[in-house]
Amino acid sequence: MLAAGCSSDESAGDTSAAAVSTTQGSVDTSAECAAGSWVSTSMDAPSQAGIGDITPTGGGDGMVIDMAGDGTFQIDFGPMNPTTATFVTGSQEGILETTFSGVGEGTWSPGGPATFADFDTVKATATLTLGDTVPPIFDETLTLLNANRMLGGQQVGVFTITDCSAETLVLTSPFPGGTIAITAAPAAA
Repeated sequence: MLAAGCSSDESAGDTSAAAVSTTQGSVDTSAECAAGSWVSTSMDAPSQAGIGDITPTGGGDGMVIDMAGDGTFQIDFGPMNPTTATFVTGSQEGILETTFSGVGEGTWSPGGPATFADFDTVKATATLTLGDTVPPIFDETLTLLNANRMLGGQQVGVFTITDCSAETLVLTSPFPGGTIAITAAPAAA
């Protein structure tokens, strides 16, 4: 289970992408804070090319995230509900749906990234509904997504802990069009 005290910042002075917080103040990325079982409560996903501004409407809940004290981690996307957002183009309202499937396993370290060992075990899908559903924007393994859609060496499936407390864990990862942010709460015992 999680430690009650999650206040030290072991990454002080580290400016690597893995240690930089997107929130104000210091972020506890210690094993004592992050280690445990978590269940996602939401996921924020970015807009995709040509869509413009989006308004998140929910989803992203249900992922099972296990951060072990021995430096291994796993995200089971099977129970995930798709993340949805609405947008307007012309005078027509559309829906963007983003989801993951599969199980990603890898390693993590305090102050460092949590990285999947095999990017072929997880698939990302983004679909667009505008009147009728159109074919997916993408429906690819993370290996293909990283090779075909990511720039500057960024990889989907390399996560940074951007918030951690006894009640909340937030993981972010680069994603086509921006960044995904997975918010999780401790799993019920």
